[in-house]
Order: sequence, then structure tokens, then C-alpha cells
Amino acid sequence: MLSRITVPLLAAAVLIFACGPRSQPSLVAARPAVSADSAVVADVRVDAPAGTRTVRFALSIANGTGKRVELTFPSGQTHDFVVLDATGREVWRWSDGRMFTQLMRSRLLDVRDVVTYDEQWPAPPSAGRYTLVALLRSDSHPVEKRVPFSVQ
Repeated sequence: MLSRITVPLLAAAVLIFACGPRSQPSLVAARPAVSADSAVVADVRVDAPAGTRTVRFALSIANGTGKRVELTFPSGQTHDFVVLDATGREVWRWSDGRMFTQLMRSRLLDVRDVVTYDEQWPAPPSAGRYTLVALLRSDSHPVEKRVPFSVQ
């Protein structure tokens, strides 16, 4: 009788653990601006036109080698954009509230290929100085690049 109850309870516990919430990665552990082997080169653009309430971000990843490069991702999330205020406090994260598949995926970049991830921060809280942290969430070629910008 005990084993008839124990097995379903253990199965339920495993399911609850596997589907439970995950903590958000911290920005404290900084990643390099380019991958360690310089296979990918990152370029970040911020467009914050004066008088508008939208700021646009673009992270471009270029193959910096003479051969094909494979970007591998541990989930469906390929990139992220984080905005820090002048004190370094996080005020916005593109991935907050979004769900991503939990399947590994990859993307091949041929020689001279470029992939660009564009997103927008729809309503900055106020005028001021900010820092954009653009992240490529690749396991094989991780990138973190910081760009200061102003909202007028």
C-alpha cells in the first residue's frame, strides 16, 4: 500500500520541481564584449530621439572568422536588453514577463553573416542618463556589451 502512494507522490514532486520558477540571471557576473575566441563581433545601437517616448535598441552579431560559426542557445531566448539608471539600478529588462521554450537551439552564421536583434523600450520613466546592457545568451559565444545613452 505504501509503494502505491509513494511513487505518484515522488512523480508529482519531480514535476513540480522541474516546472517551478527559475531565478533571473544576475548582471554581476560580467561577460566579455566579444566571445573569448573572437569568432563573433558585437555592435550595439541605441536610438533615443528627443521628444519621443520610445527608445530602440539593436544588437548585431557578425561572424568575425573565415569559417562558419555556430551559436548555441540553452533555451529559446537568444538575447536580452537591460536598462540601468545612473546609479546602476535595473529599471527595465526586455525579457521580464516573457516565456521562452526550454529547448536548446542553434543558429549558423556563415562567413560575413550578420544577425540583428531589435527591440524597443516603449516608455522610459524620465529624462536622464542610462546604460544599456545588450546580451547574447549563447553558450558557445556569449556577449555582453554596455552602452551609455541619454533620454531627453
